[in-house]
Amino acid sequence: KRGVVNAIEVLGCGCSKGEKDLMVLARNIEKILPGAKVITIARIARTQTKTISIMRKFSRLLSAVVLLIGGMGIANYMTANVYERRKEIGTLLALGATPKTILSIFLQKAVLLGAIGGATGYFIGMWPAVILGRRVLNLEVFPQKILIVWAIAIALFISVIFSAAPARKAAGLD
Repeated sequence: KRGVVNAIEVLGCGCSKGEKDLMVLARNIEKILPGAKVITIARIARTQTKTISIMRKFSRLLSAVVLLIGGMGIANYMTANVYERRKEIGTLLALGATPKTILSIFLQKAVLLGAIGGATGYFIGMWPAVILGRRVLNLEVFPQKILIVWAIAIALFISVIFSAAPARKAAGLD
């Protein structure tokens, strides 16, 4: 109440019965002080948990879309590369290269692209997070070295998976 009460903090034990008692207590306080809004810690915690859950789901969906788009870009690049290098592939086959060798060449290129892409993506994402975290959100963001391993591993996986069909096509050229 203005000039008398500016906040009421209602805490409970966190157990299921305690939360019910807490809600009853909050309603009783609202009856005693008409027009007052009593918010329990349980309500705030539930709201925060729900918000975090929604953000995680959105983040996972966004990550899946980005990986799919990246994979399609790699597949498109590798398909164009196979098309442009038909003469070189034919020359290699005429000189005695096996289809397995041709497949290996294109998959090695996919591995190289994935490793470079994963490392580049890590650094392009990490530095803005460190800088903007400090400047915009006033949070200290610390680079985690394990994330570069994950970034490269995921990029390698996506690169090889989406390059497999174009590489097989290259290996099957006559």
